[in-house]
Amino acid sequence: MKKWVVYFLLFTYLTSFSEVRQLAKIPNLIEHFISHKLSNSEMSVFAFFKMHYIDEQAKDSDYKQDMKLPFKTHDFSSTVVNLNIPPERPILNIPHGSIFVDRSSNFSYSEKYYPSVFSKIWEPPKI
Repeated sequence: MKKWVVYFLLFTYLTSFSEVRQLAKIPNLIEHFISHKLSNSEMSVFAFFKMHYIDEQAKDSDYKQDMKLPFKTHDFSSTVVNLNIPPERPILNIPHGSIFVDRSSNFSYSEKYYPSVFSKIWEPPKI
């Protein structure tokens, strides 16, 4: 059962892109080649691809069928597949000291921070 779910999700994800979705048009390609082969029995597969993909596209009687061939047009897809599975129980590990900082210190002038010993350095030399 899980295997089929994985295949389904993979298929949904891949077909949301335009280039992979073009592969679904391959039956149109085969059908169009057969119709050209019936009208011209000497046409090869390479001539068919050259006429439809390499040469300049002429607006002839089967122009609409030509545009239904794979990789002839670009599809703009707005399909978005989001699979958000929330955890069973969210676990939040935040250390207490990282958010709450103790700011009770007062940094006013105090002798323990500025001892008077250092004040003698700035006195002018005695003669």
